[in-house]
Amino acid sequence: MKLGLPLTLISIAALGSALAFTNPNEDEYAVFLSDAVNVKVQEEICNSDRLSEWLGRVGDALSGICQNVVTSGGELSEREVQTFIKDNTDYNNRFFFSTYTTELPFGTYKGVAVFNRFILQPVEEK
Repeated sequence: MKLGLPLTLISIAALGSALAFTNPNEDEYAVFLSDAVNVKVQEEICNSDRLSEWLGRVGDALSGICQNVVTSGGELSEREVQTFIKDNTDYNNRFFFSTYTTELPFGTYKGVAVFNRFILQPVEEK
């Protein structure tokens, strides 16, 4: 019975340490969100089905070009996007977890980071 309180305190300390150690920083968030935005652009703008419906075979070709442009943006472009994201993000480190609010031209992203994971709320589109 005397082991209960020390074991509980050790467990709480271990959980707190794990949360603090795995709390992602703003740079990791910028990488995560730039990847998420890239995927959204590919799905929404470069969607071959939508372009094909509108433009037929020309739409298929444009979709391929669009996806190549988005995926081969290069290192500099990726860095610029991440810098833009960091410049437009309200980052709050809560020690055990972090909160983020990012204002982008096409919507507001809100998220929480914990255990090296990011959880985004649905985008509030403008």
